[in-house]
Amino acid sequence: MPWGLTPRLPMSFDSRQAATSGRFVVVAGVPGTGKSTLAYELGRTLEWPVFSTDWLMGALTPFGGRSMKQLGDIGDELGTTLVYRQLVLGQSAILDTPGENQAMRARWSSMARAFGVRLSVVVCTCSDEVVHKERLEQRARGIPGWHDGGRWDIVKPRRDAFRAWDDAVDDVLVVDAIHPVEQIAGEALAWIRGGCGTTR
Repeated sequence: MPWGLTPRLPMSFDSRQAATSGRFVVVAGVPGTGKSTLAYELGRTLEWPVFSTDWLMGALTPFGGRSMKQLGDIGDELGTTLVYRQLVLGQSAILDTPGENQAMRARWSSMARAFGVRLSVVVCTCSDEVVHKERLEQRARGIPGWHDGGRWDIVKPRRDAFRAWDDAVDDVLVVDAIHPVEQIAGEALAWIRGGCGTTR
């Protein structure tokens, strides 16, 4: 490490941080399940910042980001750092990311606990595979440097391999994108406002 730089954020937050009044919410799910739409709706209503890994990775495209082998990990590192900063400031944040990496899940859990909160996770699914495929292929989000429509041959294996979140460790709500986003957002908002995500 070059002289004078502090260490990167740890993979496991073993030391206690100053207690925060902020909240940490992850909106997870494979592409095409509506997680970004839901995250933005939650952010607008709660007036919390939403850090989207797709936007962060898209911003790296002019610098060769699309050719980086660990681009997804880089996106999660950037998002984690931004959330960490919000918690240090005593503020809340929403992280919009697939959340497939088990090591990152454990890292986010340990970071939340270090600040005296529980990680609140909304997992987006889509019970109708045909609808999921159509939404994935037809989506148009307009993220600078990032793609719109996705490829089902890439996303379907990810959908099949997506592991359930450990609700013994974190507060977890699973929603189904087959329902209107207004309904899902209302359910998620009621759940978040009901007290999930605080030390119990």
